[in-house]
Amino acid sequence: MSPGYINNKNPKYLEIDGKFYGGILVIDYYREYNEIIFKNLINTNVNMNISIFYEKQDTYRTIKDLTYFIGNVGVDLKSGNTNREDIDIAAYSYNDAKFIRKEMQVNNEELYFLYTYINIISDSEKEMERNLNKIEGILQASGMMTRKANFRQEQLYFSCLPLMINQNDVKNVCRRNILSNGLIATYPFISSTICDEEGIFIGTNIYNNSMILVDRFNKEKYKNANMCIFGTSGAGKSFYTKLLILRYRILGLEQYIIDPERGATCCTLKRCA
Repeated sequence: MSPGYINNKNPKYLEIDGKFYGGILVIDYYREYNEIIFKNLINTNVNMNISIFYEKQDTYRTIKDLTYFIGNVGVDLKSGNTNREDIDIAAYSYNDAKFIRKEMQVNNEELYFLYTYINIISDSEKEMERNLNKIEGILQASGMMTRKANFRQEQLYFSCLPLMINQNDVKNVCRRNILSNGLIATYPFISSTICDEEGIFIGTNIYNNSMILVDRFNKEKYKNANMCIFGTSGAGKSFYTKLLILRYRILGLEQYIIDPERGATCCTLKRCA
């Protein structure tokens, strides 16, 4: 539970028991997303922890504050006493506030504050830097703005632990308002995995290193229990078959093995009565 040592002298990463931890803050992304935004991120094979916090806001108070803000900004836009750049920013904020208020009043949307943190775990400093750039590229390609958690690595590390602690030092940087309709796009449990409840381990997913557990005799999910194993000579087909036989034997499956050439194995399985 307690690490042997923690090195936090470098602002770019934490070093804990020989592992390097580097953090990324997601500071902005499109509010109205039509697909799961973390799909490409979660299906990578990079070792990381993702922490997402949601804070629901009071609807009545939010609408009241938005109405007050819209009124004030509307007066500034009409007066035109600011420069062109300030006018553009004010106009964007004005239209954005009107959109949020309309969605909350007409479509019964609710407003949340969203905080997203990513903590990447690597075996070396060089590997960590490579993984940080890879994850940042995936996020930015999906329309998200990111920032490396330099000088905030310790706070981000604690925010990614299963302690439900949202550190203020990173919280103030990552806060993003979002409506409940857009919040659906942040659903994180979308890994491409095969995991049958009564299945046996047959390998790992090459995309995200997740375990593949298959129950070939589940008639509700699969049409039959047929399986073929292909590979070059010496790749381990026979050894893999023996492992399957052993695992099915532990589950109490009756097995018939035909090996006429002592190499090309045909194995027939059936469930014991």
